[in-house]
Amino acid sequence: MITEHGVLPIALGDNWAYALPTSGGVIMIDAGPDYDGAWEALAAQLNAAGLDIGDVKYVAITHAHIDHCGLAFRWQAEGVPVVASELETQSFLHGRNIIGYQTQYVFEHMRLTGVPEERIAGFIESRERMRRAFRSGDNTGGGVRRERWPGLIRGTPFQADEPLADGAEIRLGDRRVVLVSAPGHTPGNCVFYEPETGALFSGDQVIPGLNSNPGWHWDISAEPPERFRSLPAFAASLDRIEALDVEHLYPGHREPSDEVAGEIERVRRHHRKRQGQLREMLAEGAQTPYALLMTLFSRLPDRRLWQAMAEVTGHIDALVVRGEAVEEEIDGLLTIRLV
Repeated sequence: MITEHGVLPIALGDNWAYALPTSGGVIMIDAGPDYDGAWEALAAQLNAAGLDIGDVKYVAITHAHIDHCGLAFRWQAEGVPVVASELETQSFLHGRNIIGYQTQYVFEHMRLTGVPEERIAGFIESRERMRRAFRSGDNTGGGVRRERWPGLIRGTPFQADEPLADGAEIRLGDRRVVLVSAPGHTPGNCVFYEPETGALFSGDQVIPGLNSNPGWHWDISAEPPERFRSLPAFAASLDRIEALDVEHLYPGHREPSDEVAGEIERVRRHHRKRQGQLREMLAEGAQTPYALLMTLFSRLPDRRLWQAMAEVTGHIDALVVRGEAVEEEIDGLLTIRLV
């Protein structure tokens, strides 16, 4: 059903994509995930609202994770231009390997932060169990959660038809949406804002009730490859979004909401809490990131190691960027101490 703001939310497993009907056709926000039946489900929801695949004139993508851009190649096959932030376009070329192609840097950084080799091995094995379960269709092996989507999601590499700069406008018929650069969740992440309705299409930047994990990313064009400090960038992007006159939130996951300011403050409270906990631990003396992690999450399973380490590293980054802590390499291990 088309909302009062002229938006058709399209449910595709755990994701939302959004169709914006205009007098000149439809703008799609995010391409949608690619799984068996996803394209047909998308078309059916358009049809139920009196729209058609052929009405779509632009697909605008928030970021390069495959649950948001997986169907981009299908849209391009239909002759629909796919646009995105110029900061993210190289990432689309990796397809389903958007995270995997940086694995070697992740493991190197885990070792540097003090993660024991047996835990890294356990994490690798848990990933393999998950992959085997996905390939076999087994919904029980290794505790794999498949209910987020009806099946395994795929990621086909593609090249964006038009890279857009921060502040670029997509105009179609009687509507316009503005690309707002919002690095953090990924280095080239963006959101789309419609000033006339106050609607924000936030992707994974602001999700009601969830704290989006900024993750680990490396700039492999640098020598040596340089790690992107995700969480400070994520926090700065929240500041940018707060400065907009946003009234309606259309996220990439969970239900749309009008509690935009409240959601932003909820995320900030979480960040303040975690960083306060780290300061308390570091007040007792310098520690490795892994030691801090194990104090925060003593029962952490190996399969969650990557996500949890990325979160702790992000909060350490925030302390370092604000000048409250420093990083030192001692005997081959990264050590954090308060200033």
